[in-house]
Amino acid sequence: MTLKYSANLGMMFTEEEDSIARIGAAAAAGFKAVEFLFIYDLDLDAIRREMDAHEQDMSVINIAVGEGIQMGPLVMAAPGRQEAFKENLAAGVKYASALKPTGFVIPAYMPPEGVSRAEAIDVFKENLPAVGDAMGDIGVPVLIEALNPDIRPNSILRDTAEIMEVIDAVGHPNIGIEYDVYHMYTTEPDMIAVIREHLDLIGNIQIADTPGRGEPGTGEIDYGTFLKDLDDLGYDKWVALEYMPTVPTLESLEWMKTLAA
Repeated sequence: MTLKYSANLGMMFTEEEDSIARIGAAAAAGFKAVEFLFIYDLDLDAIRREMDAHEQDMSVINIAVGEGIQMGPLVMAAPGRQEAFKENLAAGVKYASALKPTGFVIPAYMPPEGVSRAEAIDVFKENLPAVGDAMGDIGVPVLIEALNPDIRPNSILRDTAEIMEVIDAVGHPNIGIEYDVYHMYTTEPDMIAVIREHLDLIGNIQIADTPGRGEPGTGEIDYGTFLKDLDDLGYDKWVALEYMPTVPTLESLEWMKTLAA
């Protein structure tokens, strides 16, 4: 297979307490790219130095979804939270400019309490062009991530079809799809068919097994078939390992010798 893999350092290589030092650990294990669940509490210059020292790319970074560049309900989809959204976008531009990720992800999280899903989607669509423009100016595609409502209750976008409704409505050339297999496994039973249909828009794919979100081979997803089919499609972006190892990280990579061979 010709697929290329990145390591999510919010979940993997946590044997190393220093999150930034995990970049070196991933490089030593053979990875050429990394990503983080949340990056804005890490020193930007230190991340860049460590990436350069170990010749690592950044697969994606996420927008900070909550108020004050934090985790939390999605202020980008909330009326009256424009300043919080702008603050989060500015932080994203700063980090993306320095780290040059191959995608800037907007997870379709839940809106703040009291905001209906329909209202949230309207505000989300209104704000999306600003993200597309800002990231387009620095050459970074924007990727919307649907979230399984059984895993993330009240998420505003729950599958690829709902993402496409937003993309079609907004009509911005710099907006695509982040495809998370862990989230889409139960909402889109024929995942390869969905990926095939939207291959030109998919800028990053994240994988983990289910249930449990462990490494491939610990759950019920047939990753041997999925990864072969993905490779056969000619997918050439990063496949990000966004799983919680059930054993020490290096041991958890043994699946790659068989399922990803």
